[in-house]
Amino acid sequence: MQKSRFLTVLASSVRAPSLAAALALVAVGGVAVSTTALAAPPVAKSAVAQASAGQLDASFGRANDGTPDGIVNLSLGDGNDTSAAVAVQADGKMVVVGTSTSTSTSTVSGTTSSNMVVQRFLPDGTLDVTFGVGTNDGSPDGVVTLSLGDGEEHGHAVAVQPDGKIVVVGTTTSTQDKSSNIVVARLLPNGQLDTSFGKADDGAPDGVVNLSLGKGNDAGNAVALQADGKIVVVGTNTDAGSSNMAVVRLTKSGELDKTFGVGTDDGTPDGVVSLSLGDGNDAGNAVALQADGKVVVVGTTTSTDKTSNIVVARLLPNGQLDTSFGKANDGTPDGVVNLSLGDGNDTGNAVALQADGKIVVAGTNTDAGSSNIAVVRLTKTGALDKTFGVGQDDGTPDGVVSLSLGKGDDVASAVAVQADGKVVVAGTTTSTDKTSNVVVVRLQPNGKLDGRFGQDADGTPDGVVNLSLGDGNDTGRALALQADGKIVVAADRVNGNSTDIALVRLLGR
Repeated sequence: MQKSRFLTVLASSVRAPSLAAALALVAVGGVAVSTTALAAPPVAKSAVAQASAGQLDASFGRANDGTPDGIVNLSLGDGNDTSAAVAVQADGKMVVVGTSTSTSTSTVSGTTSSNMVVQRFLPDGTLDVTFGVGTNDGSPDGVVTLSLGDGEEHGHAVAVQPDGKIVVVGTTTSTQDKSSNIVVARLLPNGQLDTSFGKADDGAPDGVVNLSLGKGNDAGNAVALQADGKIVVVGTNTDAGSSNMAVVRLTKSGELDKTFGVGTDDGTPDGVVSLSLGDGNDAGNAVALQADGKVVVVGTTTSTDKTSNIVVARLLPNGQLDTSFGKANDGTPDGVVNLSLGDGNDTGNAVALQADGKIVVAGTNTDAGSSNIAVVRLTKTGALDKTFGVGQDDGTPDGVVSLSLGKGDDVASAVAVQADGKVVVAGTTTSTDKTSNVVVVRLQPNGKLDGRFGQDADGTPDGVVNLSLGDGNDTGRALALQADGKIVVAADRVNGNSTDIALVRLLGR
């Protein structure tokens, strides 16, 4: 990959079926909230003083907490707090899901435990103190901590229903046998568990579904909501030592949907589809729902020689592979696209659907030992879209954009498509000295960097925003688009010896 040409290379992301769907889907135990000083925002390149797209939103996070306006920093205790997903409600409130790790003093000294954590912020960036009131979970108002027992829980994805209920997906691991299951929780708009959901005898309280798909480890990585209220969860299930892509559909009440995945002969119960693409490991990392009910799943397939490719699968509404998709001679069955972007490893981390049905995938491609941000656009039939990333001289074919921001590793973690067709990607850039910053990229619909975005002196080309949130390493985890075009990014920030959750809002116009 010719990284010296990175000024002309782009990255892109995928769009939700509609703005409302994007807001819903963007759509995966401490005792106090503390704040820590962050780095000052970048200085604008232009002498023009007025705010522009890509700059920190000065109306957000204006509390006297030592952070610059535009950034909120949240610590829930002495342990590590990490984000994984963010969604914007119809009323503008922001829901962030992740994991909070604390040190236990009740058992063995130094023992740590991890719980799923859900925070809700008001549009101005302050915690919503009407959320999680009276949960008695040791967290402040505005935060809900979910512990399912003595094991470890991690929150990975979130979606908000039209009625305001919040669906959280993650993984729970038993302390006894170290096996992990998929966990799905639904909260009422006030943060209490919805006791009408997940009433099965699965060892979890009402409001929570604990799913074991077999004898191996299972993980829930992504979630999407159908128009009829059914819940689609994507992740992995392990069988005979290797992992498969797993797709689960639940009814509105939290039961396995017995009309999904019927007769797939994959060793899983009705309501579950397990996709194995070979003898190696396959993982489902992202999901998007088409308007016709088809399910688009994005992830990574790794062969037995440890090389990995991006994989995109499309399922019919009944869970069967859509044989009209991905009919290329790539060694996979019809319904699946296997993408190798070069000689190195490639990963598929995020997906979005454009209004015209094209599929945008964001992840990484590796060249000469370092990873770049990769953005791929497929047609509705699963072929590379040859109108995207044309003439990019980045070593990739038309339909793909590879973006290198330096000699270190660059990773795309999240993607969304604006109403005007521009693609927004959030992730992380790491320098050769191993320090990392949050990075946000915006591409034009043709895959070229949007020169009107991120016009600041941060060492990156226009179209890219490089954000340092302090002296430690920062990681961009997730993003969501507000109705007014502003861009919300959930991130992690290393603060001394622990990690805090950070929420950043950028201007979109």
